[in-house]
Amino acid sequence: MTRVRAEGTGVRVDFAEGEAGILAGLAEQLAEIVDDERDPARGRMLPSAYPDDAEADAEFRRWTTSDLVDRKAAAARRLAARLHADESSALLDPDEADGWARTLTDLRTALASRLGIETDDDAVPNTTPGAVYEWLGQLQWTLIEALDELDGIAPTEIALPDGIEHADTDDDDDDADAHDDRRDDDEGGAAPSGGAR
Repeated sequence: MTRVRAEGTGVRVDFAEGEAGILAGLAEQLAEIVDDERDPARGRMLPSAYPDDAEADAEFRRWTTSDLVDRKAAAARRLAARLHADESSALLDPDEADGWARTLTDLRTALASRLGIETDDDAVPNTTPGAVYEWLGQLQWTLIEALDELDGIAPTEIALPDGIEHADTDDDDDDADAHDDRRDDDEGGAAPSGGAR
């Protein structure tokens, strides 16, 4: 079980066997998705700033998309690299924990796109990718909770659903063809579970 807790001035994440590798693999896939202009999930991660003004929206995207894509991809790669270096446990400073939470938002947005989840009211499919989606939301929520309560938060454990080791964001089997807003974040998406900081 993943265990997240405040430790000193940071956040400690202890992974059960295999879980860090799962998250690292998902983060690596996310970096590829963000770089692919043809992937619908990328569009979900780059919502329109001016939905009622196509000209203003195009101008906004012209000036912001490249930088935003670079930052999202870099954040995903940093998370993956950290997990490859620290396979069972990682002590994150607040900025790094915040970055992980934002990357988890993007992962859930990508999975939401694959699963057909558009709103908070949409059901999460009872499939392996659906279980991954829920697990990522729980992990994100506990990271945010730890950031909000660094002074004495109780340890939180997250169960990794059965079969999650076979998860893949590109798997479209079992009806699968990642999303919580963080407070002050400029991205959006579906978020059936989880929290916001």
